[in-house]
Amino acid sequence: MKAVVTSINLEQDADVSHTRRTARLIAKVAGAPARDQIRFATAVSEISRNALQYAKGGVTEFAFDRSSKITRLMARVQDKGGGIAAVETMLRGRHQSHTGLGLGLSGSQKLVDDFDLKTGSGGTVITLGLQLSTTKRPEELAVATASALVEASHGSPMEELAEQNRALRDSLAEQQFLLRELHHRTKNNLAIIQSLAIMQARQATTEETQDALSVLTNRIQAFANAHNFLHRAEDVTQVDLQQHLESLTDRLASAMGDHQLTITCKVDAVPVAFDTATELALIVNELVTNVTKHAMQAGQTKGRVTIEAHQSDGTLHLRIADDGEGLADAETVLRNSKSLGWRIVEGCVRKLNGTIDVDGSDGLAISLTFPI
Repeated sequence: MKAVVTSINLEQDADVSHTRRTARLIAKVAGAPARDQIRFATAVSEISRNALQYAKGGVTEFAFDRSSKITRLMARVQDKGGGIAAVETMLRGRHQSHTGLGLGLSGSQKLVDDFDLKTGSGGTVITLGLQLSTTKRPEELAVATASALVEASHGSPMEELAEQNRALRDSLAEQQFLLRELHHRTKNNLAIIQSLAIMQARQATTEETQDALSVLTNRIQAFANAHNFLHRAEDVTQVDLQQHLESLTDRLASAMGDHQLTITCKVDAVPVAFDTATELALIVNELVTNVTKHAMQAGQTKGRVTIEAHQSDGTLHLRIADDGEGLADAETVLRNSKSLGWRIVEGCVRKLNGTIDVDGSDGLAISLTFPI
C-alpha cells in the first residue's frame, strides 16, 4: 500500500534545499524523532544534490508505504544521467574520486533504514526509506503531510530556519548524552576486565605470569582513562591531555609495587581527539613500564621519569625521559627490538602519523611529534 505525498523537480541548487526542508517536515509530521528527521533529510538532500550535479537534474518523490506491518517514509530520487560506474565500490566506501562523484552514496546508505539503487545507461534510481513507529495508514499520513506542506509554503523562511536549528540542537544534545553513556559503560566494562586480570595475577604461581598480567592491567587502564574523562567532560569528543596523562601516570606510579618511581608531568592543557588520547596513553604506559623493566639496575628501587608535552604550530611534541643508565646505539637497538611494548609504541606512532627520535646518551629519552 503506497500513498504519494509530493514530488520536487531538481533543476537548481534551491531545489536541493527545498528537498531537504520537505524531507524533514514530512518526517516530523509522520512522528519521527528529531534525530531520524535529520538523518533522513540529510540522506535525501545528498542524493538529490548528486542527481543535480552529475546527472544535470532529476526528480525526488516522497511517499508513504506499508508492507510487512511496517510503515516507511520513502524518497525516490530519479535522474536521466548516464548511470554510475563502479557503484558497488562506491557503496563500500572504497572509491577514490577527484570530482566528488559517489562520495555521498555510502554515507547516505548508512543514514537510512532502507536503501535501494538501480543504475544503467538510462539513468539512476535511488530509493531511501525511514521506518516509522505509527499505526496510521499511508493515506492518512499523506493527507496530514500534504496539509503541513501547504501551510509551510506560506510560512516565514526565518521561522523555518529557526525550527531547523532547534531540531539540530536537540539532536546534538541527544547524541552527546548517548556518547557520554557509551563512554561510561565502556569504562565500567574495562574496569571489570581489569579486576579479573588483577584477581588472576594474585592467584598466579610464577613471577613471570604475575608480571605479564600486571602489564596487561596497565594497558587496559590506558584505554579506560580516556573513557573516564569523556564520560564526565562537557565536550564528549575531546580529552584534556594534561588531565589525561597526569591521571594515568599517578595510577602507574602507585601500581609499580616495590619500585619507587617518581613521575613528573610537564604537560600543557591541550585538547585532543579521543583516538589520539588513547594512542598517546598507550605510548606513555609502555615507555614508563619500560623504565622499571630495563632502566633500573638490578636491585635498584628508585627511578625518575619526566614526561613533557606541548603544542606549537599544529604539532604536538611529547618527550618521555628516564634517569637510568642509558642505551648505547639506542636507535638501532630499539629498531631491532622484538619487545611487544616497543612494537605497540611504534604502531601507535604510525597511527598518529608521528615521528620518533631516540637518545640513549644520558638515560633514555624518547621524543615524538604528531600533527594535531
